[in-house]
Amino acid sequence: MTSSTLSSADARTKNALTDHVLACSDPEVLHLDGDLTFSSGFMPRTAADRPLTGAHEAWEQLAGQLPALTTSPHAQRIIADLPMIPAGVDDLPDSQLKRAATVLGAIAQSYWRFGIGPMYLARGEQISPDLPAVVERPWRQVNHRLGRAEVTLSTEDCFFNNFTFIDADRIAADGTYRIEDARIELIRPKVPAFGNAAERVFISAFVEVNSVIAPVVPLACRLAEVLAEGGPDAHDEISTLLSGIADCARGAMKAFRRVSPRKGSATHCDPVELAKTFAMWDVPAPGYPTGPSGSATPVLHFFDALIGRSRYDTELGRFAHHLRDNQLPAKHRVFFDLVRELDVRGYVTGLADSAPARYREVSAAFNEVVSSFAGDDGFLGVHKGKVIDYLGVGTVVGRNQSTAHDQIFIADATWTGMADKLQQARDERTIRALDENQT
Repeated sequence: MTSSTLSSADARTKNALTDHVLACSDPEVLHLDGDLTFSSGFMPRTAADRPLTGAHEAWEQLAGQLPALTTSPHAQRIIADLPMIPAGVDDLPDSQLKRAATVLGAIAQSYWRFGIGPMYLARGEQISPDLPAVVERPWRQVNHRLGRAEVTLSTEDCFFNNFTFIDADRIAADGTYRIEDARIELIRPKVPAFGNAAERVFISAFVEVNSVIAPVVPLACRLAEVLAEGGPDAHDEISTLLSGIADCARGAMKAFRRVSPRKGSATHCDPVELAKTFAMWDVPAPGYPTGPSGSATPVLHFFDALIGRSRYDTELGRFAHHLRDNQLPAKHRVFFDLVRELDVRGYVTGLADSAPARYREVSAAFNEVVSSFAGDDGFLGVHKGKVIDYLGVGTVVGRNQSTAHDQIFIADATWTGMADKLQQARDERTIRALDENQT
């Protein structure tokens, strides 16, 4: 099996969603970018902290030094002193590709950003995009072997493939774990750049948010089956499935809400510390693709596909749509495309004339999904408030660029402008709600 087996055209069978998940569970494609299983959803199926071996252990040793090099004037020289270690198919096993992508990506970002000068440049465009060949060449090989079109530190590398448990007993001998245990307080990054609490909580929050939606994978697969089978009682199960999916969105909202600026909280993420360290560090150098972003996470793209979002006219809408190609793994892109093709909203509206009572029941469940995802009290509503608070502090202390390469100064009122952009992007989702009284 090769990456070509993950294309939409090859996934079309009686239950394309289920078949696609099963195909992604095949050991032969485990090394390709991303993961997709019934048990862990869009998250990796293993969380073992297994360092690279052999000659590639030199990358691991350097990665372990990164927190000590953050303000060192010698950081670039130390990184450039790495030996040239190839990462071709005969040099690096498939099983170590994802770890290598995280390690090399962290080293590349650190080369660009470490040292007092590069970390606090007023404009990200002033960063030199140069990388020593000992980093750039194997990093390019690893990204190519993962199936990516471009070289980047992706959301997968930075967050999802970069977590393990503080308590090693939570990981089974084969590296698997209980998805329910992937919570902020229990996990840490495998390859920290700074080793501070803000970085740990921020990375862990991404993991928890996308772990709690793991059940949407089997729920969506069952939804596809019921829609295909039809029958007089289909609307009852469809309503139940949609309510279960809405519960997942509410779980993601609660997880995101737990990121706290309050000292003493078990999930405390200091906004100043975050803005001055990790939030600066993960911005890529000019000429490289967009870095890790919340707009490239499964929680957004799954729910957009399910509710049939059709408008991407806003700035953030276009940005999220752009990230599909250079940030989302092919395994996830195909799954989201197949979810969109279910046309759940079309099924519901089709009941308005033929079965008004059933329409009211199912449209209420569909609207529950829209609200729990994009409503004021849903995931994106909480996301807006939390992001604006952190952006406000970040802008004041000098964070003038995001992973989207926005170049903004304090005078531009970063947080208020972003609030408007986030609201406009939410509006493109909430308009998908249905009139429950339509007949």
